[in-house]
Parts: sequence; C-alpha cells; structure tokens
Amino acid sequence: MTKPIYIRDVSKDDLPALVNIEDRTTGVSRLEYWKKRMELSEAIRPHWTSLVAEMDNRVVGFIFGRAGELEFGLPGTVAWIEVIGVDPAYRHKGIAAELMEHFTSSAHDHGIHTVFTLVSKDNPEMEKFFAKAGFTQGEMLHFKKEVAATL
Repeated sequence: MTKPIYIRDVSKDDLPALVNIEDRTTGVSRLEYWKKRMELSEAIRPHWTSLVAEMDNRVVGFIFGRAGELEFGLPGTVAWIEVIGVDPAYRHKGIAAELMEHFTSSAHDHGIHTVFTLVSKDNPEMEKFFAKAGFTQGEMLHFKKEVAATL
C-alpha cells in the first residue's frame, strides 16, 4: 500500500528540512539562500506557488515558483517553476509528480494556463521528469553572458 503524500503551503518551520533536502541532494547547504526564499514566499509570491510535501510526518519535498504578468513578451499571466526537490530517501514515490500536479492545478485555478521552467542540458533526469509531466520544449531561447568581476 502506498503511503499518502500531503501537500501544503510552505511555512517558516520548514526551513531546516529544505536546507537538509538540498544538502543531501546537491552536497551544498545554502541556509541564507533558503531564508531569503522563505521571505520572498511570504512577501510577494502567491502562497500556492511555494509548497512542501509531507510523508511519514516529515517534509520530503518542495516546489517553489511564482506567477508573473507580461514577462519576456509573453501575453497574460504565466507561472514559473523555479526549484523542485525531493529527499533522496523518498525519490520514485510520486512526490515530485504530486507537487507538480498541485502547482499546475493551482495555477489553473488562478486563471493561469501556461507554466514554464528551465532545465539544464546536463540534467537528463529532470528533462525526462518534466517531459513525463507533459512539458514540451518551448519556443523561447535561453541566452546568457558571463560577467567578469571587477576589482
């Protein structure tokens, strides 16, 4: 029998779990980054765009995004998924898919019909995940410029 996954809005109390999941996933612990993300989540982002997943009475995954209007020449309001993560011990249990479904359903409930994200070409696992979730490669091009540090 599959254990239930509970999705809810993120809260300040989730900060240690978010840092821990990212550290265990990437090997990088970014406490200050997550403190700022939490502040942004509370201040300007619609609450439905910052979610955590619980299983076994603990936070096992998260998704953070935002909604924006008329960005990058796009018509109307769109949603962006900026970061998604799942505790390595809880992967392949449908947690990321459940977070994604909740995020996209909430976007639709708020009149948003398009969700965007960016995926590194070096991350075929994420490419496969988003494709399986119904995402297709968009028509926008990603540009970047390396900026040299000044002394």
